[in-house]
Amino acid sequence: MHSLTVQVDGDHLARLVRSPRAGLTELIWNALDADADVVDGRLEFSTLGAVERVLVVDRGHGMSSDDVQQGFGALGGSWKRSTRTTRQQGRRLHGEQGKGRFAAFGIGDVVEWCTVHEGDPATEMRIRAARHNLRRFDITTAPAEAGIGTRVSVVSVNEAAGKQLEQDSLIDTLSAEFAIYLESYPHVEISWRGQKLNPAALQVEREEYGLDVDGMEGQPQLVVIEWRRQVDRALYLCDEAGMALHDIKPGIQAPGFDFTAYLKWGGFRGHDVLLAESGLEPMSSVVVAAKEKLREHFKRRSADRRRSIIRDWVSEGSYPYSDGSSSAAENAERQVFDIVAFTASKVINDGDFRSRKLTLRLLREALASNPGNLHNVLRGVLELSAERLAELSELLNRTTLASIISTSKKIGDRLSFLTGLDTILFDADPRRETLERRQLHRILANETWVFGEEYALTGDDESLTKVLAKYLHLLGEDVGLAGHTKPVLRHDGTNPIPDLVLTRTCEIAQDRVENIVVELKRPSQEIGADELMQIEKYALAVMRDERFNKPNVSWDFWIIGNSLDEFAESRRNQTGLPFGYIQRTDRHRVQVRTWSEVINDARHRLKFVERSLDYRATHDDGVEYLRSKHAQFLPPSLGEGPAQSPSSEGDQGSSDGDVTDLAQQASDSDELAERSGRELSGER
Repeated sequence: MHSLTVQVDGDHLARLVRSPRAGLTELIWNALDADADVVDGRLEFSTLGAVERVLVVDRGHGMSSDDVQQGFGALGGSWKRSTRTTRQQGRRLHGEQGKGRFAAFGIGDVVEWCTVHEGDPATEMRIRAARHNLRRFDITTAPAEAGIGTRVSVVSVNEAAGKQLEQDSLIDTLSAEFAIYLESYPHVEISWRGQKLNPAALQVEREEYGLDVDGMEGQPQLVVIEWRRQVDRALYLCDEAGMALHDIKPGIQAPGFDFTAYLKWGGFRGHDVLLAESGLEPMSSVVVAAKEKLREHFKRRSADRRRSIIRDWVSEGSYPYSDGSSSAAENAERQVFDIVAFTASKVINDGDFRSRKLTLRLLREALASNPGNLHNVLRGVLELSAERLAELSELLNRTTLASIISTSKKIGDRLSFLTGLDTILFDADPRRETLERRQLHRILANETWVFGEEYALTGDDESLTKVLAKYLHLLGEDVGLAGHTKPVLRHDGTNPIPDLVLTRTCEIAQDRVENIVVELKRPSQEIGADELMQIEKYALAVMRDERFNKPNVSWDFWIIGNSLDEFAESRRNQTGLPFGYIQRTDRHRVQVRTWSEVINDARHRLKFVERSLDYRATHDDGVEYLRSKHAQFLPPSLGEGPAQSPSSEGDQGSSDGDVTDLAQQASDSDELAERSGRELSGER
């Protein structure tokens, strides 16, 4: 065994390591440059199902010892630099820098080339290198185990690379990359994981344009190929024969199209194509001209296809607009709808007539109600299965879409509030900063459903407030009523930190009224015997008041805190009473609860709907809800960041100007459709 050391800095070599896909395509290009008529790529898996090895095998002419010495011993010393065609068949060469071999390390940490040269078919040379030392290549020889050609094996495949190379869509991406080459040399076969690349079978449309660039010798050519399946969009920079040298992002909007483009120009061979978009002339002018031609191409193709698809929808009766006269606003809305619906047409047309009609109707309603959120609605509607769309269609026969959305939002808001309340009560900073009950009680006064569904149906009662105020002294001096207009002051005139009493009246049946009183204790205050005696005395005095001392009036009193002492725990765990009750008669009940119990009970009541909605409220969701609804009552640690103004919530309409603006955007650049369409198609 002997070794070759590349005479260049290791950091420079590390920059030549590329993505897994780029590493695979470079290995295939190297095989084609060796006059291989057959190239086969495959994956081998471990017993656990992970990618263990990547193999690329070709039947080219192999590498001689001189080729190995020249190709692996130096950077930029490849034999390809002295010629532009392959040695035997005279095909166009792809590489010439001798850098492609390093791209394979984007797949795995160890790469081995096993090659048998046609001049010495009995001997196999093995060249092995590891990513941690890209300068060193170990070379051994052995009796040949296979025929003439080269076998490249990549092991220690990293997890991300394995997942990328396992994707079924990779076969289409490879077909797009090698399309022009396979078109030029139809006898060549490239296979990946047992499937032969067949670009011609995937093509929907192919057009070629000559580009006029001032002062350019040799007219650049642009080939545009549209595909039946989704591929990674790319603009390939090719030599005059169509040999791809580099790829860049097309940088255009073409909603609903899967395409690749090939810019053929001999001048790319004499320049560093990696700088094609850096402003370096004349490459920059050629690329700009190609992108402009792409825009013209897809503007025309979009208009043609859009008209065709909409004609089909109108013909079958699924199109949600009539042909009658419309207002200017509806015409503008319709123009935007056509663009967006066309963008999503691949998904829409996968369903039957019934689901297609419903989907188009929902898209129209979403556009009319809130154009800014249209891409979210698109994503949600178009991901529904046919079964779910049928269920939604039946549901819309019994209620409205607005009612469904409103109810779902209300449940989502409640789940978010519980998460936010948990943050206020138990996170260190908010808990410390929210000791002043005039913050927490103001929030809870508008979220009384948290104590029970009957609490959500309550309303303010002026007479009840007067009764409670009359006996408030029984709870101590540092107590205030929610909504009480006058501050409760200590004897020295200072403003106390009040324990809040929330009050609500609930008419639960005809001629029957239930009064609900909730006393909130500071998170730091433990509930014990004194607090229980206070709430019991208060309850007894209030329920006997002459204004509410009637047989059709009942009372619920709750005292809530973060912690209880042993006495309080024993009192609320008595035989014959439900857990939490310390008093219970026909006309009144007194309960002792902790905040964690209140929150858990509220979550439990919402659990079924939460699972049905597949809704998960995160910490950030909870905080953001508090900011949007109760920003003025939040402690400093929760008051930072953007908070949505309550006045902006629930905006269900859009002005004619909004629709007109959207239509103008659509006609100018298809921006709305492109944004939504790219998300729906999975393009990133």
